[in-house]
Amino acid sequence: MQISIEELVEVITRQVISELVKRGITVDYNTKMNSFSGNLKRTNIEIDMSNYKTPLLTENNVLSLSSDITEIIIPGRTIITPGAKDVIRKKKLNITYKNKSY
Repeated sequence: MQISIEELVEVITRQVISELVKRGITVDYNTKMNSFSGNLKRTNIEIDMSNYKTPLLTENNVLSLSSDITEIIIPGRTIITPGAKDVIRKKKLNITYKNKSY
């Protein structure tokens, strides 16, 4: 049996979302952090994945970011889905890996 990476990511994502729903956790993809002090705009954002055994960055995570964001900070062992990689490339985002592992 052979499975493509896209199919594998889809299966894993469905399982993770299912587990989150069972735990009563919802993900707000519309949350945006545009500014933090007065008129200063944030250009980077750390995506909190502390509740995940294996962090997974999805296309929806990246699409929900403000257009001002130029850098995302994620845990070192984060899995980036193919769709997220495409959006990261299109938005020309820089990725910084945090050494913290979950």
